[in-house]
Amino acid sequence: MYDDMISVIIPVYNVENFLEKCIESVLEQSYKNLEIILVDDGSTDKSGKICDEYKMTDNRIKVIHKANGGLSDARNTGLKTARGKYYSFIDSDDYIASEMLQIMIDSIKRNHCEIAVCNMIRFFENGDHFVFYHPVDTEQILSGEERFLTLNQPSVCNKLFDSELFNNIKFPKGKYYEDTYIYHELLYQAKRVALTGKASYWYRARPDSIVGRKQYTNQYFDFIEAIYYRARFLESKNVQPYWIEACLSLYAAYANAEKNIEKSEDTRINFNQSRKKFIWAYNKIIKREMNIGMKQKIRLILLRYFPAIHSKIY
Repeated sequence: MYDDMISVIIPVYNVENFLEKCIESVLEQSYKNLEIILVDDGSTDKSGKICDEYKMTDNRIKVIHKANGGLSDARNTGLKTARGKYYSFIDSDDYIASEMLQIMIDSIKRNHCEIAVCNMIRFFENGDHFVFYHPVDTEQILSGEERFLTLNQPSVCNKLFDSELFNNIKFPKGKYYEDTYIYHELLYQAKRVALTGKASYWYRARPDSIVGRKQYTNQYFDFIEAIYYRARFLESKNVQPYWIEACLSLYAAYANAEKNIEKSEDTRINFNQSRKKFIWAYNKIIKREMNIGMKQKIRLILLRYFPAIHSKIY
């Protein structure tokens, strides 16, 4: 029997109404050798106090209070402290099934994997819930290029990682879609990935908050950048066909930005940078004459040379 420590890193920011359920779900894990790192990212509500109160009840809990720096910065702070052989990341408004970590580490150990992935459940305040990430029903092991099948759900929250995968990888500070920026690199380093087939991570569907226009547009531009980095990385490693899929995803992301973001002086620089990334992907797809179908090719050409027409049609 093994008892490797799992470091559970939980960034905390203004979640006083949800935090206790999250922490309790970790304390109730059937796998007991845990290091629970609560990173209070400058909360202005009672979240920091709740963290401190839980620290007094269980010696596995560590609390770090820091100035607000965002989700990536909080996770990176947790990584600096973590001592476990394996890392788990949980968002503080979510919770996990009591057997999640046990199932994941069992699957990793039994199958000699570096990453384990569980199915995810989205739940609502009224009690409704459904499984929204469901790649398999029973355990399946991915190796070779098959392991990149999990790129369609890059969240780190429904996964368990060998800590060595993070030796030279950090979350990008100040970016949205932080997981999308790095998950392809983690996958590339891993030799084998275990899909547990168990729905163990409960993701809270919170009502859409009202955000400023700048924040809204930055989400679009960050997603384009994250997919661009993925495409460039996978192409450099010749990971077929996933770098081609990343190029097509980059097209879709840029098309959404063209359609939904108002052109202005504030967005001009970001649009120019994003357009350069799209043109890179366009050239890769068109010049290599990839087999993408005539309709898709027409859409690409329209977006490349006639973006206004593309936005009206699509």
